[in-house]
Amino acid sequence: MHRVPAVLDETGFDRFVSDNDTVVIGFIGEDADASIFSALAGAVLGKHPGVAFAQVGASSRALFDMFGLRGTGTAIFRGRVGMYLEPGLPAAGQMMQLLHGIVALDMNRVRAEIEQEKAARESLAVHRVCPATRRGKPG
Repeated sequence: MHRVPAVLDETGFDRFVSDNDTVVIGFIGEDADASIFSALAGAVLGKHPGVAFAQVGASSRALFDMFGLRGTGTAIFRGRVGMYLEPGLPAAGQMMQLLHGIVALDMNRVRAEIEQEKAARESLAVHRVCPATRRGKPG
């Protein structure tokens, strides 16, 4: 568990998310000040001491691209499941509300819902209709 934001790059990202139950990652774009994220982490840790904070610098472009971020953003994971991803850094009060809700979730239920959605998508893929048939032009 980290008291100050760890600095991540492509090589340590997966391990950090796997080694910690609840993780907040600040993607610090070129136009942002990393000290703002550090202050946010410090403000939140008093209320949520079990949360691990990390930051990704703009030089780790592959991680920004993987999450579809063009600039500063915030991601929250719990039990290796992505729970939140938004551009920008939330205010401390908003972050506390987000974490309160995420920490309270029943992760067995969350994983079951993910599996149900995955099964439904796979079922739809098996039963797709040929696009030409939908337009009234049999194959």
